[in-house]
Amino acid sequence: MRKSALILIALGIASITSAQTVFDSYMKRVPALPRDSCNISKAGVESLVQQCSVISEELSSYIEEIRRKSDEYAEENRGTMENNAMKQVQQQYGMSEEDINKLKNSKNMTDAEKKALANQMVMKQTNMSMEEIQNMSKMSEAGKKAYAEAYATEAMANAQADPKKYAPDEKARSLVNLSNEQQTLNQKITGGMKKTENMYAAIENDPEGKIMRDNMEKWHEKLMLMMGEVSASEEKIMDNLSAQIKNEEIKYCNKFTPKYRAVLKQELADLKSSIPDCNRFDEVTKELFKLQTGVDAFPEGSEMSSLGLLGAYLEHLKNAYKYKLYYPEDN
Repeated sequence: MRKSALILIALGIASITSAQTVFDSYMKRVPALPRDSCNISKAGVESLVQQCSVISEELSSYIEEIRRKSDEYAEENRGTMENNAMKQVQQQYGMSEEDINKLKNSKNMTDAEKKALANQMVMKQTNMSMEEIQNMSKMSEAGKKAYAEAYATEAMANAQADPKKYAPDEKARSLVNLSNEQQTLNQKITGGMKKTENMYAAIENDPEGKIMRDNMEKWHEKLMLMMGEVSASEEKIMDNLSAQIKNEEIKYCNKFTPKYRAVLKQELADLKSSIPDCNRFDEVTKELFKLQTGVDAFPEGSEMSSLGLLGAYLEHLKNAYKYKLYYPEDN
């Protein structure tokens, strides 16, 4: 009984391990959020930076390697993809083998042949000739509206008269639906990234922070100019300047480090909640690739979106104490 239980536990652990994604394997190594305080040693800050840098470099190398392999995969399947693309064009536009061969050697086509082929393709898709489309572009807005309404009425009548002939192509419908979904997901993901960057920028561009940095720079320059042999009164002035700089650096850290940490915390929460959208975006991208090329997408590139967001978070986490300028151990 005990042996059976141990086997079940081992199988459970194995299944969990095999189900772990690349994202999970990196995420579990990410350092915890730093304390909401400037009470940290220089060694502690350097340790955090080092941990983040190691993971970030490994992650960047992994992403670069996947992209390299993906490019190689595409190159290996280029011939198949080009042939499939030609077949799709042939089916979509009702082109003969002779037309396809002309298209492959379009450099040798005359202007008249190119015009005739383009006219055939447009007619297949819109039931309108190139000349009709060109004439339509010259119409007034009222004329265009009337023409569009007449065209829609004719298209509806044709569809009702022969539903099979005018039924939407399932593949084309899938392409449209997937493209729309991909665009929606992309806007959502990039919108979240932009929101995060704006929050960090708001801290960096805080007017009070600029005043404090300017003051510290001004006092530091004045202090540097006084270096060397000085009188007792000048030494007192230098001590006062050093104290001013120290107090301003402490104040600067206490004001902006908690704000930066709050954005880090929000970014981490957003990162975790965006994983389903990232995974779906990658999945849709693969489906589109298959529909457009007739070739399966490179299998290892299924977590690139979430890994990209994780890489951005690591860079921000690495700078968690960028506003800490004063360390007692430096004195």
